[in-house]
Amino acid sequence: MTPAISVLIPIYNAGKYLPQCLHSLQSQTFADFEIICIDDGSADQSLKILQKAAEEDARIRCFSQPNKGVAATRNRLLSLAQGEYVTFVDADDLVTDEYLEKLYTAACRTGADLTKCLFCEAEENGTLRKKTHCHSSFYKVPSAEPGARFWAGYQDAVLWGKLFKRKWAEENKFTFWPGRVAEDFPFVVLAFMYARQIALVSERLYIYRKDVAGAITSNALNMAKGILLNLLALRKELIQRGKWDKAVLNQWMRTIVWAICRFRKFTVCIRQQNIDLLREAWHVFLENIPYCGGWSRLRWKTLAVLVKVCGMDSIYFWSKIFR
Repeated sequence: MTPAISVLIPIYNAGKYLPQCLHSLQSQTFADFEIICIDDGSADQSLKILQKAAEEDARIRCFSQPNKGVAATRNRLLSLAQGEYVTFVDADDLVTDEYLEKLYTAACRTGADLTKCLFCEAEENGTLRKKTHCHSSFYKVPSAEPGARFWAGYQDAVLWGKLFKRKWAEENKFTFWPGRVAEDFPFVVLAFMYARQIALVSERLYIYRKDVAGAITSNALNMAKGILLNLLALRKELIQRGKWDKAVLNQWMRTIVWAICRFRKFTVCIRQQNIDLLREAWHVFLENIPYCGGWSRLRWKTLAVLVKVCGMDSIYFWSKIFR
């Protein structure tokens, strides 16, 4: 029988946290779901933990593969899913008991293609933080205007804490792009832009574990490079899909300036090592200024003039001012 929800978990060396993650899912108040796990070539006990859990719980489907990276693993998870809806959970995170039930209830009530909830942050040891740091976009549903959808998707660009209609995601060819980090945010941005309806459950149902050693997000340089590469690729993708207009361009320009600004925290040596990528991003930024509208065009022309007058090395200072 087809389950209502497929919970998809990519796993790589997460043995320390995996039992707690699986237990939080096995404790759900909602019953009609499957858990699909793929061990992506872990060197720890992750696969053994998965195999034991699958033997004890028929809802868990366990697979393994040589290491291919999280993007390829998530694409395979999507291909294995059978549920009407899919939700992604990171192996070092956990969810509250009502996570699936409340997301599913909201999705069915509204007919939303994408349903999201709020989240808590936890220390590496699992202790909940009193304050969660996130953008205001997490707390509201954006309007249907394409620029607003792009910006909201970028600001809420985490895969977890969301429920997606599976057939809708397949029909619109949402996939993860292998070969770089931050591969989840183009998927989320596209989902926001294509969703006919977005629903919000204003409760903290997902628990995101911070400061996990070895986590992809802990490498600031790789994240900075990944975000910049994905923004450049996302522009081409949106043009190809016919989703590129002046409103989206205006918001994309904000994101590319912010992505360049991220490199201000690195040494001159590291910036120089990545100068080709930074120059490419700046060149694309300059090419698109004439197509911006109103105040946005004036803003970016001013930034371009300042960088030209002060030299390319000043880009990190001025992008911080104008981001």
